[in-house]
Amino acid sequence: MPITEEALEATILGCAINDLSHQTLRAVLKSICAKNDEARKEAESQLLVITTNTKESPDNNKQPVPRYAFCTNCEKDFDVTTNGEESCRYHPGATTQKWTSRFRQSEPSEDLYVDNDWPESVDTDEMRERYPECFIFECCEGNLEDNPDGCEFGFHREQYPDGKPSKRLRAV
Repeated sequence: MPITEEALEATILGCAINDLSHQTLRAVLKSICAKNDEARKEAESQLLVITTNTKESPDNNKQPVPRYAFCTNCEKDFDVTTNGEESCRYHPGATTQKWTSRFRQSEPSEDLYVDNDWPESVDTDEMRERYPECFIFECCEGNLEDNPDGCEFGFHREQYPDGKPSKRLRAV
């Protein structure tokens, strides 16, 4: 008998699912799908969508593709079926770093320099969290503390595992 997600959350199984690493959770889901056709079909219905108008199949041959992708602009997962002109909020110009930034030394807080053993790179997640006011976005001159989400809106840009653009034009 099915239970609600809220009821599952309150069980020991719900806690175990929440505590698993992503790698272990993937392995368990794959194992369940391999052993149970009904579970596999449910996973397919939630994780895949059908595309139309792909370059590879101009005859409108429909193909399943992943429903969720990772955006290279905002660095978040997104649902490809709801990707619109203002779905993504980001700072432009980010390529190799989380955001293009420069370390500002004109107005840092006092504890920035006291007894610090500097890492090789100042631009780390730890430093961004600890000193957000010191990371300035060149696109808008805002800093991580005042404008962490972004100054521009646009479509999410999918990260491609093999570095090639997706053949998907539209998911339905």
